[in-house]
Amino acid sequence: MTFPVRRKTDRKVAKGRRNHFTGQFTFGPDEGETMDVESNTELRVALVTLARPDVVGLENQVPFAWVKPDGEPGNHHFDFVALMADGSRKAIMVKSEYRRLHPEVQLELARIAAQVTPDFADEVVVMTERDIDPVEYFNAEIMHEMRHADFEADAAARAAMAKMVATAQIQDLVDAIGLGARGFRAIVRLIRSHELELVKKVRIAHEAYVRRRISK
Repeated sequence: MTFPVRRKTDRKVAKGRRNHFTGQFTFGPDEGETMDVESNTELRVALVTLARPDVVGLENQVPFAWVKPDGEPGNHHFDFVALMADGSRKAIMVKSEYRRLHPEVQLELARIAAQVTPDFADEVVVMTERDIDPVEYFNAEIMHEMRHADFEADAAARAAMAKMVATAQIQDLVDAIGLGARGFRAIVRLIRSHELELVKKVRIAHEAYVRRRISK
């Protein structure tokens, strides 16, 4: 048995706090890595970001040296840096909405973002729990939960997908696969791998429609 490799970062995440959410989750090809998170919002942002088709990688707790207003050196750790399919990098600061609304916090984040250069990231964004779309998070969570391969069901799902000429309802594909709930999970994995995509922005469910995704 091979255990996932824990992602090493400059900053250690203190886990086991009684009054604060901390944890880790497994991700990557063959579930090869684990990533620490310091809040439920961080976990949700990570799952949603990893599920997006234009994201090819995710780094966490990425250090960035900046200069404070008094000239003293500062060290900020971006919660995530997303590696995009077009080669660009997006630095992500995760805050609670309550903290983000504080003028002092807004000012400090703006000062840090203003010093980010293209060799570090092409874009800086701040995300709070209000920026997480509930449909997108539902789909990201179900894709994460059903990520484990089932070789028989996955092969049958790809065979059913190969016969698609337009859109298809997920339930019709599940019926064609003939393996019940295993077939549904296999379809979810095809959405996760971006071989299939939802026709409309809806929750992944038996009544939703999908189509084969054309790489852009």
